[in-house]
Amino acid sequence: MTPFDGPHAELAWMFLQSLSEDGDLDEGFALLSDDCTYWSLFTRISFDKATLRQSVNSRKQTLGLSIDLRRCINEGDTVVVEGDAAGTNTDGVRYDSPFVCIFEIRDGLIVSMREYSDTRSQAEALPESPGRDF
Repeated sequence: MTPFDGPHAELAWMFLQSLSEDGDLDEGFALLSDDCTYWSLFTRISFDKATLRQSVNSRKQTLGLSIDLRRCINEGDTVVVEGDAAGTNTDGVRYDSPFVCIFEIRDGLIVSMREYSDTRSQAEALPESPGRDF
């Protein structure tokens, strides 16, 4: 059970939970359309689904995250999730970042996601993050 009353909001939250330390990436990526795009403030470039999967797999090897919900706004096909992500990387560097993700949903799948988070904390905890040099 999730804290959401709408299917779009629940879909977005389920995807975010798949990115957490104990999350199931196969389950999460099944919620994305084949042509899904992901953009983050950190890289400032758009990833396709395969590149996003590669980036998340790499991040999970060095940094496990817990993701906590602050609030969710659901309007039509757009879902905005505000939360906190935290974890410690394998070198002992702490990652602690508030974030906002904006999801676009179509036909029951996530077609785009834009993430705004603390770029300084991410650069410190993930200095070799895939996508920084794309």
